[in-house]
Amino acid sequence: MAGPASPASRPDGVPAAAGKASWDDIRIFNAIAVGGSMAMAAAQLGLSEATVTRRLKALEKDLGLQLFIREANRLVPTAIGRELAIEAGEVEAAARRFTLRAEAARPSANAPVRVTATTSISLFLTMHATTVSRDAGGIEIVIISTRDRLNLARGEADIALRMSKPPEEPGYYAQKIGRLMQALYCRRDVDPATAPIISVNRETSSRIDDHILRYAAGRPIAARVGDSAARYESIRSAGALSMAPCFMADADPALLRLAPPPEVTGDDIFLLSHDVSRQRPGVGAVLAALRRLFRAHRARLEGTLPQADPSS
Repeated sequence: MAGPASPASRPDGVPAAAGKASWDDIRIFNAIAVGGSMAMAAAQLGLSEATVTRRLKALEKDLGLQLFIREANRLVPTAIGRELAIEAGEVEAAARRFTLRAEAARPSANAPVRVTATTSISLFLTMHATTVSRDAGGIEIVIISTRDRLNLARGEADIALRMSKPPEEPGYYAQKIGRLMQALYCRRDVDPATAPIISVNRETSSRIDDHILRYAAGRPIAARVGDSAARYESIRSAGALSMAPCFMADADPALLRLAPPPEVTGDDIFLLSHDVSRQRPGVGAVLAALRRLFRAHRARLEGTLPQADPSS
């Protein structure tokens, strides 16, 4: 690629100041740096390869810098190109956050409401999604199942259901709406004394692991499964002994609860929202519907209802 030329002139004839770059220039530069070629950048941005090539040449000319070296069908950033690529990546991420925040704040009456939760709570929401939507006036619900703490302030989700202390930063609203309890279960046709034991990795929950290890009393652990819904499936399908959320396992007539749910492994459930999306009518309606849902199913979540009758 040719070296940089002198700064270009603006349409009014005045030479452009070196070092000036528009957001579009930075976006194109970032796409080339990430993709390693004009073709990859063009495909990502929905532009022609000729346009990307022309814009890069213009950017290098405006900056007075060579940003890439062509090597074996790949564009390799120069030393300053590598440094600027880091900055460009941060600009791209900030632009994405800007768009997400603006979209989240948009007062669209029919915009879906995105609710993020861990796997177990996401499963509970999925079981009652039509009820939440109906009670919220027909709003579409998007359930995002993840252990990652999506940032409501950045518009990554509209509502979060979390089982840890909510943030105390300005703009957040948090309310405890229930408690998720887990207990030890095995299948009714399996001997608990010989059933293979499944625990969790300690990074997921040292409290659950400690409780299972105490119950095992030296028996070997066959596997460790972090996801509570997957542990439930291992009990139901594989005949294992493990801990599962009471709202799932108590409703399954094939399973037997071996002991009451220990308080130490329980988790408070917090309903979390932020000013970014809280003022949207749809978000407010879903928040109210979620409060009603968790209030109605409090006993099931806490494991205080009788187990399902296997004879029914």
